[in-house]
Amino acid sequence: MKGFKIRSTTREGEVYKAAIPDGMVDVTVNVTRYDGAYWSAGGLKEGKVHIVWECGGGLKAGDEIVVEFTELDEATPYVELETHASCVKRMEAVEEDDDPEVWRRKLERYRRLKKILEEEQMI
Repeated sequence: MKGFKIRSTTREGEVYKAAIPDGMVDVTVNVTRYDGAYWSAGGLKEGKVHIVWECGGGLKAGDEIVVEFTELDEATPYVELETHASCVKRMEAVEEDDDPEVWRRKLERYRRLKKILEEEQMI
């Protein structure tokens, strides 16, 4: 099966093999303004089951990630598995949450994002 061999200095150079027979695998690297940088590997099995490997993590200057596209006989066992339906249900529960703490966090985030847009003179 086709997949990725992933090695990172954030994991002491350990090699992870990410592949799903007849599925989809992705390696994601994100840099955000306030939350720093991080990377992860995950995928979709049978079009409806989300899979995550334990190989990701936070990044700092100088870290390296090496990703090789290759043919694999086996994959590193994944650590998390969740159906698409349960993801949707979890997200719907978040949307319907009337907890004052949730609203406080949303307001705080709104103010932070508004400040960024004002600093960038976009609003």
